[in-house]
Amino acid sequence: MAKATRSTRRGATVDVVEMMPRPKQWVGFVILGTLVRWRAEITTLVLGLVLFFWLDSFGNPWLTGGVLIGIPLLVFAIPHTRRMVVSRVWCVVDRHRIRSSLRQTKIRTVTRDGDYPLLFWARPTKTGERIWVWLPAGSAARDVEDALDYIAPACMARDARLHTVRKLSTVCAIDVIRRDPLAASAVGSPLSRFTKHRAPAEPDAATVTPIKPTPPAPTAASETPADERRTGASAADSKTSETARKPVAAAVVVNGEDLSDYVD
Repeated sequence: MAKATRSTRRGATVDVVEMMPRPKQWVGFVILGTLVRWRAEITTLVLGLVLFFWLDSFGNPWLTGGVLIGIPLLVFAIPHTRRMVVSRVWCVVDRHRIRSSLRQTKIRTVTRDGDYPLLFWARPTKTGERIWVWLPAGSAARDVEDALDYIAPACMARDARLHTVRKLSTVCAIDVIRRDPLAASAVGSPLSRFTKHRAPAEPDAATVTPIKPTPPAPTAASETPADERRTGASAADSKTSETARKPVAAAVVVNGEDLSDYVD
């Protein structure tokens, strides 16, 4: 009886401490998560509707249609704004694709309560996009790192890498690699526009200049006169003959040791 009472008290204590063990099932958190996840699309839709009703208040349909069509055309006509918009669109797409990949992957990236990592921010980089991830309790950065092989094809990218924060292990970042800024690229020359229509003429005797053969460089032996070479050769022969005529001195042996090297 005492054992059952102790277990009952323990369960009551846990219930008091964990007032909301599964907040994701509360309708308020569900709505908040949906707004955070679709904030870019909701903001764009609201701004578009506000602009449409404001232009429609003037009563000129040509003005409304011209502004609504001209603004996107102007944005995509300017290279700087076009790159900025495209990079931001990829950031939004990556957040949705990574979440779908973490849900469908074979590797465990979800907690036992069904909580997924929170993708709370994304920004463009020189190589692609970086998505910041908040890891819930029961999940680690190693779990996300094991799923990088599935994240890269899900985002239609070349590669995916994980960046960890040393000061806070709860936060990590996924780098989606789309391009290599250090890759070699050919640099075109504007002069090719003037020479691409000109065919080179076939070389003939009138256009080809013959090359004169270059004489060999003089060496030290060729610069020495013949008489000096003969004189040097005869002197060397005479020294050799004198050395040959010189008698060989007898060996000097004292107490059984040869001392010829020490006696002149």
